[in-house]
Formats: sequence, C-alpha cells, structure tokens
Amino acid sequence: MKPRTQLRFLSIALFALWGRAGAEDLPPFVVSPALLGKPAASRPVPRAAETVPPATTSASKPAAAVAGRATAPAASGKPGRKAPAPAPQDPELRPGATRITGDRVFGRQDTDVAAEGSAVLVRDSTRVNADRLQYFELTDEVEATGNVKVTRGTDQMTGPHARMKVQEQVGVFDSPSYAISRPARPPRPGQAPLLPGQALPASQQPISGHGDADSLVLEGENRFRLFNATWTSCKPDRPDWYLKAKELDLDYDTEVGEARNGTMWFKDLPIAYLPWADFPLGESRKSGLLSPTFGTSNKVGFDLTVPYYFNLAPNYDDTLTTRLMGRRGLQFRNEARYIDPMYKGITYIEYMPDDQVEGRSRYAGSIRHDQNFGGGWSSNVNFNGVSDPRYFIDLSSRLTLTSQVNLLRQGSVTYAGGGWWSATGLLQAYQTLADPKTGATVATPYKRLPQLTLTANRPELPGGLTFQLASEFVDFSHPTFDEGRRLTFYPQLSLPMQTASFFVTPKVGVHTTRYELDRRLSEGDNSLTRTLPIISVDSGVTFERDTQFGGRDFVQTLEPRVYYLYVPYRDQSTIPNFDSGFYDFNFAQIFAENVYTGGDRISNANQITTALQSRLIDPETGAETVRAALGQRYYLVDQRVTLNKDTPARTGKQADLLAALGLTIAPKTQLDTAWQYNPRDNWTERFNFGFRFQPAYAKTLGVSWRYRRNYSTDPANPNGFRDIDLTGQWPLWGNWYGVGRYNRNLRDHRLTQGIAGVEYNAGCWVFRGVVQHLTTSATDVTRAFFFQLEFNGAGSLGSSPLNVLRRSVPGYGKINDGSNPFANDDEF
Repeated sequence: MKPRTQLRFLSIALFALWGRAGAEDLPPFVVSPALLGKPAASRPVPRAAETVPPATTSASKPAAAVAGRATAPAASGKPGRKAPAPAPQDPELRPGATRITGDRVFGRQDTDVAAEGSAVLVRDSTRVNADRLQYFELTDEVEATGNVKVTRGTDQMTGPHARMKVQEQVGVFDSPSYAISRPARPPRPGQAPLLPGQALPASQQPISGHGDADSLVLEGENRFRLFNATWTSCKPDRPDWYLKAKELDLDYDTEVGEARNGTMWFKDLPIAYLPWADFPLGESRKSGLLSPTFGTSNKVGFDLTVPYYFNLAPNYDDTLTTRLMGRRGLQFRNEARYIDPMYKGITYIEYMPDDQVEGRSRYAGSIRHDQNFGGGWSSNVNFNGVSDPRYFIDLSSRLTLTSQVNLLRQGSVTYAGGGWWSATGLLQAYQTLADPKTGATVATPYKRLPQLTLTANRPELPGGLTFQLASEFVDFSHPTFDEGRRLTFYPQLSLPMQTASFFVTPKVGVHTTRYELDRRLSEGDNSLTRTLPIISVDSGVTFERDTQFGGRDFVQTLEPRVYYLYVPYRDQSTIPNFDSGFYDFNFAQIFAENVYTGGDRISNANQITTALQSRLIDPETGAETVRAALGQRYYLVDQRVTLNKDTPARTGKQADLLAALGLTIAPKTQLDTAWQYNPRDNWTERFNFGFRFQPAYAKTLGVSWRYRRNYSTDPANPNGFRDIDLTGQWPLWGNWYGVGRYNRNLRDHRLTQGIAGVEYNAGCWVFRGVVQHLTTSATDVTRAFFFQLEFNGAGSLGSSPLNVLRRSVPGYGKINDGSNPFANDDEF
C-alpha cells in the first residue's frame, strides 16, 4: 500500500471513529443527493433502522432531510390551555423528525445544514420559513434570517431574524409581529345548550391576541416575554384598543398576562397609565389588582372602587376592596369565599371609618356557612348585621338590600341519618331596621332561643299506611311582648291509594300544643294546652285524550281534584301570637290544613275545596303549551278562630275564586295571568298579567301588570298596590343594543325602579352606559350612573352595570359573552 493511500485510509477511519464517538446518541444525518450534485433518481437515500424518513425533492427545489431527536416535550404540569399540536404538514415525515428544504441546501455531516432561498424547516407542529436558515444538529437550534415566519400550532410570528431551539421552543425573535391563540374548551358536563344568537361562554371561547414588539423571547411552549410590545384581542385590521408596555409577559399555562410600564390605548388615545398590571388570558383566577370601577350617584357622589384579589387556593379566595365616595369618604371591604365537598361559605365585612355626611363610622358584615359533617350531621350559620338602619339605603343600589327591614341571625344543627326521621336545633334572632327619618314602625320578630324540631315520615307500614310526625319545642323571647315556651306534637296516619289515573288519600292526625307563658301584655293562665283532631281526604282523577289544535297533535288532560278538611273549634283567644300570620291565598294554600302560618292559630274548618286543571301537552317533547286552572273553597261553617281580637272573622260560605292561565302562544313567547275574585262582594281582590317574548339570546321583552285591592283601614299604611313593569333588551341598529326597565307604582304615582341604558358590541370591546333610578324608601331616591368599557381579554374600565341588569331585567344576556359568571355574586 502506498503511503498516500494509507494516510487517506487512516483519515477516513479516524473520521468514522470520531463520528461514532461524538454522535453515538444522535440519529444519523442524511444528506440529499442534490447536495452531492447528482439527480435524486441516480442515488437513492438509505434508511437508518427505519428512523430516518426518506428525503424528498421536487423539480424546482432540491431538499435535505435531518432526522431529529424523537423525544416528546416534557409536560409542564400547569393548568391552562395548551397549544394545539396538529399532525405534521408532510404525512411522510414521522413524529419528531426534521425536514429542511430550500433552493440551495448545503451542510456538514452530523453538524449543521443551511438552506437559502425559500428555506423551510418542519418538525411536528413547528414550521420555520425564511430567506436563509441554518440548523445546528448538536444543539437542535435553527437560526433564520430574512422574511422569517415561525408557525407553532396556531401561533404565528414574523420578522427579520430569529434563533430558537426547535424541541424546547425557546429562543429570541427580533422585531416580530405575532399572533397567539389557544383553542376553545369543550362545554362543561351538564351545561345548558346555547340559546339562538348566544355567544359561547367565556370559559369556552378561544384565547387570542396579537401585536408587535422590539424583541420576543420564547420561554417554552406556552410562555412569551416581549419588550416594547403591544397586545390586543381585536382583529388585526381594526385594533381599536391595545396595551403598550415596556415589558409584557404572556403565560398561557396560567392564562395570565403581565405588563410593566404600560399604557392602555383606545381609539388612538391613551386612557390609562399602568405602572404594573396583569390581565386574564382566559378564565383562570390569579392574585392581583382587578379592574377598578367608578361611577356616580346622588347618595355617595363620585364612586371609585379598587379591588385586589387573592387567589389563595382553587377552592378559596379573598378580595380586599377600597371604595372612595366623594360625598362620604373611604370604605374598606373584605370578602372571603370557600367551597369544599363538605362545606362552603362566604364572609364579608365593610367598614367606613368616617361617613362625612353622617359624621360617624359605619359598618356591615355577613357570615354564611354550610357544613356537612358526614353521618347525617350538618349545620348552617347565617349571621348579618349593620351599624344603623339606613346603611343600605345610603350606600347600596340593590333593591333587595334597600327594602330589607329585618336582618337574619341564625345558626342550626341537623341530624338526618335516621333515614325516615330527622332532627334540627336552631337559634334565631333578627336585627330590625326601622328608618328613623320616615318614622315608620317595624315590629321586632320574636327570637327563637332555641327551637328544636323532630320530623318523621314512615311509608309502607302494614296495610299501606303512612306515618308522619311534626313536633317542635321553641322558646320565644322578646324585649317587650309576652314570652313563652311552646311544645307541639302532631302525629298523623294516612292511607294513600293511587293508580295511574286517580288517587284518594284519607288522613287523620292529632295536633297537641302545650304552652308555658310569661305574660306582660295579655291576661290568662300561664299554662295552656290545646288538642285538635284534624281529618282530611284528598282525591283527584286524571283524564287524557289525543287532540289537535292548529294542525298540531296534542295530549289534552282534564284533572279534577276534591279536598275535604275537618278541624273542630277550640278557643285560642288567650294564647299569645308568637309567629302566626296569614298565608298568601293561592292554589297551594287552598289545599292546606290551616289558613294561618306558624303554630299559635289553627283555624276551625269544615270545608270542601274543588279545583279543575286542564293542560295541552306536546306528545313528542312533553312541553306544556297550555295550562288552565280554576279552584274555589266552600265553607260549611263560619270561621271562629281569628289572628287577633282586631281581625274580623269570615262569615261567607264561599272563598275567593282562583283562576290561572299559562300559554305558549308562539315559540319563545309566554303569557301568564292569574285572577282572584271575591264573589261575596263582586270585586277583584288580585290580578296579575305577564307577557314575555324572548326569540333569541340578548333579545327579550316583558310586560307585567299587578293589582291588589287595599283592605287596610290605616291610610298611612296601605297594603294594596297597582303597578306596571316593562323590561327589555333588544338590538337597535348595527351592534347597538337597548336595555331598560320601567317599574311604576300607579297607586302612588311614583317610579319604583327605572333603568335606561345602551350597549355597543365592537367585537373586541363593549361599551355600556346605564342610568338607574331606585326608590329606597317612602322619602328617599337613589340615582346612579354606570359607565363601562370592557376590553375582551384585558378587563374593563368604569363601573359595571351587569349585576344590576341581571337582577332587574329578566332574560338579560351579556352581549359579548353567553355565560353567566358569578362575578361578584355569592357563589363560586
């Protein structure tokens, strides 16, 4: 062998050994025949143990292929929506392999490959396009220059230069424009179907955003850091709003964006400077400053609220809120929520150190907790309190709060592990809110300290009997009225007889009550016993037939019902009235054993109640198209037991006639009406009429009219009313919606509640402007103005009217979000 030949052989052998030792853990590097200057057909590309995909070429573009490391990216272990990983664009390219193509491709064995002219690198869901790119196999890096476009799943970035590790998805992109999106989530199990025209709930909407930056740092599959960047969820051709920040972090694992030294721009005008802010990229919760809200009302003046949210754990959180009221001063609120399979609750406290109008401190608080201890044991706490009776009137815009006159304070423990019986212990008191400015008096309810109840329901006894028991011990306490202890024992036996077409249920019971009294205002014995047998028979029949109306098939029912009740008379005039009152007269009450609530009054009865109901039912869906009912009670004896000595006794033989009608007169159109007619005096006692039309989401109209005759003898405290209520939300033109409510007391010629507002949905932002008029007492009115700009995916500015609209406008729909998030509600 010649020396030159030996040297050549030795160099080739050393090169082969070096390659084996230096890259023994790497897949082989395969060079396209085009790189050797030969046609593809003249030199086939070998396969390496089926790990190297075949190199492909086209007539116009020679190609090179590199088999990359076939290792999957490590799971992050964090919640959030992951970037989708579609199948490789080339079906011949196996997962984990890398393909490089270009007009000119060259490289070094096991080191690097370069491509120039329409260069493309593809691996799985990652694709890099550039004028020139170079791939470094040992470090798994690609450097792209000139018209660079990186596509990762549904993410796209374009710019002049980028360098990144393909598998780890980390690197730097210079001067990019970017668009990042995550797919929609599937609906939650059991979620109601969307209404026509309803948008996807926020939890199901895709997460998307785009912008520009001086530099973009890729920090993994779902994390991006940008410098001198902009971000918006608007369409690229209409960026109505955008966030501009010196530094911007987007983390799609936690679904939170974070901006430093930022400015919010809207319609090319800066509207807010944000030294630091975070914003949601989805529905995930995260600690941080929530969007401040501001508004105005005649009671508090300028109203600015700044909440800070603490996401302490997936099942509990805390919100600390600072509220600045121009007329009254600072108020602080802390609200804690928690939920668990065995318990849940919400607690809040509000404190105002100095109300500048009242000249004193004011506060309010609430504790609500439900606990399941297991084994049939459970408990409940509901404790509420305010510093003064006018707290809600002065500081709240919620009708349900301003109309309260008693705040509940209650705790209970229940055992229901017996299967057919249960027992409860209760402590109950109230804080009474009598407005001192109106001079109205509010009766303070009795305290129950304690109340013990034992109930039982044992069906399927011998002979088909059913045993029921209602028993109670309660200690009534009051600062000025009679006090006492009441023990009630009411066992009952019934014999239900039922088939598919009829039922008959006779029942007999003995109601026994024992009183031990401490009299202050009334006279009589301190120890009293009342025993009453109660007998009843309830019966009904259901007839059905197939019929047609308007060319549609229906099942029509005819359902008569007859109920007989007998209760003998017992003198109860010497028994104090701790908790009895009149039931509301309706279809449920006319089949009840007593016309009074509570246990201190049991009316004598020898009466028959009849009712007739008819329905039209769609045989395919089971939906009721028509429901009509008519009922009346007939008295065989006069009433002798009255609520108190000032209440007149009934002497007529007929009770009021009840009638009700419910119609679905067209798709998404319902009409309901109810009528109570007094045949003794030939007048209407009550009449309600309601009409609602809701053809699609965020399109609803409602009309209701209510009337109740005034039977109070005190002109200062009438108990009748006559009012009209108009509600609606409807598209006006373009993307504008109108929303409102007009609730007027026609008897007193006063507006009870008025709401007028407009909404505009621009796609990536929503404007809401709402004016509210709320009558909070006989002499007070609150007027408030709500103004909100909501930026989809980045919070909102202004005061949100959403809770007011949801409570006040039946069928209201958030026009940019089909969900009904709990927001500031009481539950998670």
